[in-house]
Amino acid sequence: MKALTLLTVALFFMPYFPSTNEMFVKIKANEVKTMEFPIGTKISIEGNVKYSIARGIKNGERKIFLSIYSEKNATVRVKYELPHKTMKAGEYDFLIIAPDKWVELIAPLKEHKESYGIKTKVVGLGEIYNRAKGRDDAEKIKYFIKDAIEEWGIKYVLLVGGRKYTGTWLIPVRYTWLNDRSSSWEYERRFISDLYYADVYNADGSFSSWDTNNNGYYGEYDHEIDGKKLSDKLDLYPDVYLGRLACRNERELKRVIKNIIDYENGHLTKKAILCGGDLYLHDPWDVAEGEYLLEEIAGKMEGYEIVRLYASEELDFRKINDAINEGADFVIFEGAGNHHLWATHAKDNEEWIYYYAWNIMQLKKEHLPIVLTSGARLGQFNRSRECFNWLFVSKGKAVASIGPTGLCWIGHGENVTKIFLGRLHILLCQEMTSSPTLGEAWGNAITEYLSEYSWQGVAKAFHMKAAEELELFGDPTLKIGYGTMKASTVNKIFHVGGSGPNNYTRIQEAINDASDGDTIIVHEGIYIEDLLIDKSLTIMGRNARIKTNGIVITAPDVSIEGFHIEGYGKGDGITCYGNGLLLKSNEIRLFNKSIVISAENCIIEGNEIKNNECGIWLNSIWLNSSWLNAEIRENTIKSNWYGIWMEKASASIERNNFSYNQWYALWVEGNDGKIEENTFFRNWYSIYLYNSQGFEISSNVIISNMHGPQFVNSIRNNIEGNTIKKNEHYGIYFGWRSKDNIITKNNFIENAQNARDD
Repeated sequence: MKALTLLTVALFFMPYFPSTNEMFVKIKANEVKTMEFPIGTKISIEGNVKYSIARGIKNGERKIFLSIYSEKNATVRVKYELPHKTMKAGEYDFLIIAPDKWVELIAPLKEHKESYGIKTKVVGLGEIYNRAKGRDDAEKIKYFIKDAIEEWGIKYVLLVGGRKYTGTWLIPVRYTWLNDRSSSWEYERRFISDLYYADVYNADGSFSSWDTNNNGYYGEYDHEIDGKKLSDKLDLYPDVYLGRLACRNERELKRVIKNIIDYENGHLTKKAILCGGDLYLHDPWDVAEGEYLLEEIAGKMEGYEIVRLYASEELDFRKINDAINEGADFVIFEGAGNHHLWATHAKDNEEWIYYYAWNIMQLKKEHLPIVLTSGARLGQFNRSRECFNWLFVSKGKAVASIGPTGLCWIGHGENVTKIFLGRLHILLCQEMTSSPTLGEAWGNAITEYLSEYSWQGVAKAFHMKAAEELELFGDPTLKIGYGTMKASTVNKIFHVGGSGPNNYTRIQEAINDASDGDTIIVHEGIYIEDLLIDKSLTIMGRNARIKTNGIVITAPDVSIEGFHIEGYGKGDGITCYGNGLLLKSNEIRLFNKSIVISAENCIIEGNEIKNNECGIWLNSIWLNSSWLNAEIRENTIKSNWYGIWMEKASASIERNNFSYNQWYALWVEGNDGKIEENTFFRNWYSIYLYNSQGFEISSNVIISNMHGPQFVNSIRNNIEGNTIKKNEHYGIYFGWRSKDNIITKNNFIENAQNARDD
C-alpha cells in the first residue's frame, strides 16, 4: 500500500448566516473544511482551491455539504443565497418496502413503531412497480423513495427481502462497479451497495441515477471497458437512513420482527464486547491493528463497560460465545473474513483463530446485541448460503448487524484508525453511543467520513468503497438504548395435538411461536415434519411419533424427551449445533446417521438407537479444532452398521448396551475420555481406538464379538477391570504405533487369542 497524506479536517455548522450572504474561509495546506447549509442554498466559490458540493441528511435534517480542499494555505470567498422556503413537516417518518405477500406480516411492526410515535407507511412492490418510473425494478424503487421524501417527508427506509433460494431477488440489489486499483480488481469487479437506494439526490436536487454515462453499469469508478476507464458522478451522501432485512421466507421475517419489538421493549446491559487481533503479520509498524483499532473504539464508547476479547489473550470461539451469552448491547469484530466466517491472528502468529457460522448458531437468545464486523464479504448476501452478518439477524442471535458486502480495506499500523473502514468504524461506534436510532448512526457516520477526505489520488477508490459496502441489516429506526426493564420472564407451555381448543397441529408452528425457556408438549399422534429448533426449548413427547427427514438444532440448551423418531428418507435424524442438548428416552431409527453432535456438553441418555447406518456420530468439525465433549449413557445401541463414531472427542461412554452392530460398535478418535461399564455383545468390532490417548477403559463386559478391543496409533490409555470373553479373533489387539498403554486386572476368557501385539 502506498503512503498516504493524512489530512486535517474541520467541520463548520451553520445555525445562522451573516446578512452579507458571504464569508471568507481560511484553509491550511492539506486541510479539508466542510460547511453545512440548508437544502436549496445556492453556493459559489472564489479561490484557487478544490471543492465539492453534496446533498444528504444529518441528525435528521436534510442539508447541503460544501467541502473545500487546498494543497497550500489559502483564503476562499464563499457566496451563498438562502432558500426562500423550507421543507414542510412530513406526513410519515418511516417507509417499509416489501413484497406484496409480506405486507400483512409487517403489520405488527408498523403498529409497534406507531406506538412509539414513528409514523409508518408500508408499501408493496406491486404498487411501486405500477406507479414509479425507472429503467429496471431497482430504479423504480429508488424513484419511489424520492417521491416518498417529497410527498410524505420520510427519513427512514426499510427494504424487506433478500435473495431467494432460487437465485432471484425478493427485493433487487444494485451492484456498483468500482475499481479499487488493487489486486482484488480482477476477482471483485462489482459488489452490492444498498447505499444506492439511500443516495437519492445530486447536489442540485436532481435524481441520482448512479449511471450518469447511461451505459447500464452503476456506480462506476475507473471501470475498465475496452481499454477505457469509465466513472459515474455521484456524491454518496445518504438522503435517507436505510436498512435491509434480507429475509428469504416468512419464518425469518416473523422472527426478525418479533426480535425488533422485544428489543425495543427490553433493557440494556450498557456493555460492549470487542473482538480482534493482528491484521498484517510481521509488518514494519509492529502494531496489532485489530486490537489497536478496538482500543480507539473503546475510548469513543463513553458510558459502556468494555469487554476485551483479544487474540493476544488466547482468544477462541468459546470466550466469544460466553461473553455474548452474558449479555451485551454491541459486539464488534475487527479482523479478516470470508463471507460466512470471521478470523484473526494473535500478533505475528500465522495460526488463524476462527469464528464460524455454526458458532453463531450456538448462541443463546436472552439478550440480542447489535453486531459490527470487518472482514471480506461478511455482509455479501447474494449467495445461497447466508452471510456472516445476516446469519446473526436471521437466526435470532442479534437484533441488527452491520458489515461489508465486498472486500474491505483496513489501514496498516497506526493508520488503521485514520483511514478506510477502520476510521469509518470509529465514527460509527461514536454515533451508536449518541444517536437516537441505528439508521441515523449509520447515515451520520458515512456523512462524517465522506466529509473528511479530499477525494484525491489513489485513496479515493478505497474511501468510496468503505462507504458503499457498509450494509445495515436491520431496522433503521431501531432505538439505540431504548426501552425499560422487562418484567420477570414467565415461561409458557405449548401443546401440539390432543384436544385442547388452542392446541397446535404442527410441532414447527409451536416452535416458531415459542421463546427461550418455554416447554412444548406433543400429544399422541404421527407428525410428519422436518424441524428447525432455534430456541432453547424443552420438547416432550406423550406417545408421539415423528416421521422426518431431519431435525436440526441450532440453539443451546434444548431438551427432547419421550419420542419415537423415524426416518423416511436417506437423511440424518437429529443434527445438533447447539451446546447443552439433552436427548433422553427416545427411540430413534431408520436414518443415515440417527444423531449427529457438533456441539459441546451434550447428554444422550436412555435412548434406543437401532437400524441406522450410524447410531451416534460425534464430530468437532465446527468447533475450531477443540475436542468435543459429551456424555453418552444408558442407551441401547443395536443393529446399526456403526454404533458410535467419534472424531476428535473426549466423551464419556458409560453403561450403554451395544449389540448386533454390523461393523464398529464404538470407533473412537479422541483424548482423555471414559469408556466404562458398557456391554458389547455380538458386534463385529467392539471397541476400536484410533489415534487416541488418555482414555479410561474399565469395567466393561465384552463378549462374543468378532473382535475384542483394538488399539491403533494409540498411547497412554488405561485398560482395567474389564471382562473380555469368547471373542472370535482376539481378546485385545495393539497395532501400529500403539505404546505405553496400561493393562491391569482384566479377565480374558476363551478368546481365540487373548492378546495380540503387532
